[in-house]
Amino acid sequence: ASLYTRRAVLSRRQAGVAEGTAVMSVLVQELLAPDISFVLHTAHPLSRDPDLLVAELAVGLGETLASGARGSPWRLSVNKRTGAVETLALANLSEAMVVDESAAATGDLVKVPIDYSKQPLSTSPMARATLGRCLAAIGSYVEEHFGSAQDIEGAVVDGDIYIVQSRPQP
Repeated sequence: ASLYTRRAVLSRRQAGVAEGTAVMSVLVQELLAPDISFVLHTAHPLSRDPDLLVAELAVGLGETLASGARGSPWRLSVNKRTGAVETLALANLSEAMVVDESAAATGDLVKVPIDYSKQPLSTSPMARATLGRCLAAIGSYVEEHFGSAQDIEGAVVDGDIYIVQSRPQP
């Protein structure tokens, strides 16, 4: 149905793409069960400073970040040139959306309370700095590859970092 939204139709008209030639693709990805999900802005979203990457991070699936859940995620600012990491906010979301371990094969999701006393990003400035620098390095690589500031979504699973989406930063 999204092939025929007003926005899609108008974009095709503007680009000179005939309606009869328009097709829709579907991307199917494995559902990750992340420890932490993140959104990166490779240029500061307000000041547009290209040296400052801003990361928002939350326990569990990225839906917690995208859904506008009550509370705040961890927010980090990383200077891509110097590696300096500044904690802008500590997370205070009350629940995380996670894959139900008892039904992992079905991909069922559940909300679980978050105990921040067991979250290294809350208890360890070193954990925040280390992850912040890793994300800045990855964000810089993706930004360089695409040639512009990027809005990147991803996940950390057992210490491995996955990029699930990148698009030009508005």
